[in-house]
This record gives sequence, C-alpha cells and structure tokens, in this order.
Amino acid sequence: MSIEFSLSTGNEHYSQLTPQGNMLRELLELIPKTRDLWYADTFSLPEFGALKKYYTGTVVLYCWWDPADDRISNQIDNMDLDFIIITSDPELLPVHHRIHPIKWEKQYGFHMELIRAEPWYELEDRREFLCMMRNHKPERLMFLEELWKRDLIRENFISYLGQVNTKAIHGRTNRPIAEIVSQQYQADTDFTYTPGAEFAGWLEDNIPILLPDDQTLTNENNTDFFTTGNPDWYAWTKYSIVLETYWARTQFLTEKSFKPIVAQHPFVNLGNNSNQLLESLGFDVFPEFGCDMYDGMLTQKKVEYVVKETCVETCVEFDPGRVKHNYQQGFNLLDQAKAEQKHIAKLVKDIL
Repeated sequence: MSIEFSLSTGNEHYSQLTPQGNMLRELLELIPKTRDLWYADTFSLPEFGALKKYYTGTVVLYCWWDPADDRISNQIDNMDLDFIIITSDPELLPVHHRIHPIKWEKQYGFHMELIRAEPWYELEDRREFLCMMRNHKPERLMFLEELWKRDLIRENFISYLGQVNTKAIHGRTNRPIAEIVSQQYQADTDFTYTPGAEFAGWLEDNIPILLPDDQTLTNENNTDFFTTGNPDWYAWTKYSIVLETYWARTQFLTEKSFKPIVAQHPFVNLGNNSNQLLESLGFDVFPEFGCDMYDGMLTQKKVEYVVKETCVETCVEFDPGRVKHNYQQGFNLLDQAKAEQKHIAKLVKDIL
C-alpha cells in the first residue's frame, strides 16, 4: 500500500497547485486522516489488479481530466473497496451499492488557473482562423481533409501533429503514418473515418503540420495542456476553431475549450453540444458562427457544416468586449469551482 495514494498530507497531490491538490486539501479540512481511506484522480489511480490485491476501505476518486466511465463495473465485485466518485457525468457510472457518485458542474473553472498566455515570438502574417490539433482522431482528420479539399490549410494557422497519448501522465508519441491513413474508429466520437487516397498520399508527405515556429515537438509546451501557445497566433487570426475531445455520450470540456477564452479570442467549438454547455456556464459562444445549427449535429454533418458555412463563408467582426467578458467569466467560474469543492468535501464527509 502506498502513502502517496492515501487521503492524507502524504498523498502525491497534496502539495500541487492543481484542481486535484485543491480538492484534497478541502477534504482534509473536514476529514481527519483515516485508515484505509484513499484519494486519486483518473491518472493516479492504481491499476485494478493492485487495488484488488493490496487495498481495502474507500477510494475517493476525483474525475477532473476526463468524465467518468463504466470500466469499473467488471472489477468492483472483485475488490474489497467502496468508491466515492466525483464526476461531471454520474449517469455514465454503473449502478452499484458500493459506488457513490457526486456530481460536479463548475470544476472547469480551474482551467483558468492552469492555462498560461505567454509570448514566444512575433508574427506579421494575418490569417483567417487558428486551429490546433495534437492527437490523431478520425473526426479531426476528416476536418483536415475538408480543409485540404478547399485549399484552406496553408491559408490559416493549423496544426495536426498526429500523436497519441501514452500511459505516462500527459505523455504522447507520434502515431505511425500507416495508422493515420488507415480506417480509424474513435469511441469518444462514435465515429469511423478513412481518408481518401489522394489525401492519404498528401498526409504521408506533410505530417506533422506545424504552426509557425512551433516548438511543440522539442519542448512539448506550445500547444500543450497548460499554455495557449504564442499570443500572436491569436492576434493575427480572427477566431479559433476548437475540436473538442468528446463528441458522443457525454458533454465535457477539456483545456481545448478554454485556450481561446484565456487568449481572449472568438471561437467555433465542435463537440457534443459543447456550446450549449459553455453558454450554460455563462460564456458568449458567438452564435454568428452558427452553433445553434451545428452544436447537436452528428459528426460528419457537423464537420461539413462548419467547414462550408464558417471556414469558407464567414465575414464577421466582433466587439472586443465580448472576449473580455468571456475572460472575466472564466475567473468567475474559477471562484465557483473553488466554492463547489468546499460543498463536495461536505458531501464526501456525509457519505463516509
């Protein structure tokens, strides 16, 4: 058993200035150090085999990076553990007498504390929009192909690194080109796509596609989780296009949605009704781009609509006050997220 997994000051998250660390500190304000009481997020949770072999008691699992899922359903009867799972999507959890869900709504606000806007270099090259795509996914590749068909890739600031996450926290590696150009299915979007033959040939010669002087492949910091990247990418484009992670089963926002908010940039957000969620949190979602039309569309129709109606035909200007509103609302949401954690800690104590 590991003290770094215990709900105590010895936990690996305790000293970290992160949502996970803050949540743990709020719990410890109300809950004394207790034998066989554990705390983790989705990255630090031990493997199920280790949980079964070495641990008893109760695990408090804080799902911040990702929504919950049902992977635990085939394991929990083989473990001597109860789980208190703090998640945005308790409906995705299996119903079980040893699983106690707690729903959160405001924890997205912590992205405002984590994502930095920092200068890197100066550009004087005006483009229409900015779109950063790191991991290879079928819906992103379809979006890239639709842009390629219209000669829009070189006309805008677009990256497509063709990477995949590894088991390391925030680890990533390049996907082989043979995987990128073959048929791919993605559960997060419930979508399968195979690039056309001519486009596949173009990909073999052009992946990875980088932003101007992008340092991502060397310092892993520009288009990474905790920075917007170069502010000039935003200053010299009119808006961002965000391809969120989750397009099926759940509404969930990652750091991708908050980068243009931190950078004070208008945006088009493609996800599973992600604009509806952002609007419910108080953000301006720039309906001039047609989000009322595309937000709930299925993947292929959504991509085709946005490329045709926004990337090709958009001619809109925005009041700078609207992006300033979003920036301030982000910090309002951060305050709400911190208050919500205090409430969550009380709920955890009540369950225990």
